[in-house]
Amino acid sequence: MQGRKIFKIGIVAGEVSGDLLAAGLMHELRKYPYTFEFSGIAGPLMQEQGCESFFLMEKLTLMGLDGLLGRLREILHIRRKLVQYYLSDPPDIFIGVDAPDFNLGLEKKLRKAGIPVLHYVSPTVWAWRKYRLRSMRHSIDRILVLFPFELRFYQQHKLNAKLVGHPMVRHIERYPDIKELKKKHGISADKKVIALLPGSRHGEIQRMAGEFLRAAAMLTEKYQDLQFVTAMPNSSLMELFQNEVQKAGLQNLDLVLITGHSREIMACSDILMLASGTAALEAAIVGRPVVVAYKVSWLTKTMVQLLARVKYFSMPNNLAGHRLVPELMQNDCTADNLALEVGNYLDDEAEVDKVKQAFLQIRESLDLDSDRLAAESVVEMLGLKNKPVQN
Repeated sequence: MQGRKIFKIGIVAGEVSGDLLAAGLMHELRKYPYTFEFSGIAGPLMQEQGCESFFLMEKLTLMGLDGLLGRLREILHIRRKLVQYYLSDPPDIFIGVDAPDFNLGLEKKLRKAGIPVLHYVSPTVWAWRKYRLRSMRHSIDRILVLFPFELRFYQQHKLNAKLVGHPMVRHIERYPDIKELKKKHGISADKKVIALLPGSRHGEIQRMAGEFLRAAAMLTEKYQDLQFVTAMPNSSLMELFQNEVQKAGLQNLDLVLITGHSREIMACSDILMLASGTAALEAAIVGRPVVVAYKVSWLTKTMVQLLARVKYFSMPNNLAGHRLVPELMQNDCTADNLALEVGNYLDDEAEVDKVKQAFLQIRESLDLDSDRLAAESVVEMLGLKNKPVQN
């Protein structure tokens, strides 16, 4: 270590997914013959890689626009403190990982002070709030994007972008042992298995679990040998889901309840019924046909209606460039419609095969060794020449 220049890197992540991305990037940077010191807002994985965290990452983990309005003062205070710190002791580069509502404002002030800025994960400017492109031009030097269509979008708008693919691909096994996974979780080896995944937040479950469960009851009446399975991230959300089961009066439904292991449950299932978001992308990478649904609060719905400029709201359809899988939004997210779309899969094996083949192509398009490519961008922006040290 003696005699090696120390490079200071400011880095801020605001979600569990951002923590994973940032930790992978930091791990790759450790392979270079330089010394890096990281500081900012970090999750547990980033802290394992040696990042000093000034605030809890959970302070930035919001629940849509409603959460933002409720905690705006605290979030602005945190951002002011970070600006003061980084201006008094400037890092060699700042990396904002996702969390655009927080990071873009911070990045603009730092870049104005001459600090190079790299933003990791595109805001959904291609879908809504396109006006933010103007601000992004003044806030960042380079953006790392996960999806090919995002790269094309930024190239059209003359922003410096680099495609790094999605690291989730390498965290999801391509050919898991389905027989063993079903045995592990008590899932039938003989029945058609349909996953009910109505979200990972209280509001999502309260808005959608009832519709999912009623759809399951309708499918049970029409088709033989069906089993349903749900996975909730923690016991609190599982209790909330069980309350919805009781309210729907469906205690006799053939339903397996699992806490955690959502990706394994996806792999065990023949068809997925899930809330839009990261889970829809996971479904594509796992390779299971999916019906994507979503109901949002009135505030989020109003804002999206005012500012949205996108034809599809689920990531599989955006990646495919056409309506590959069914999307049921707001008033269309009903038990009748959910049961109809799942039934279409059950009745049409050719459609299932078509979706699976398209998902395989999507997976391959995203498998680009994201951590390595992201680390290369940091090294390039720092003007460093050496390559990683091979183990």
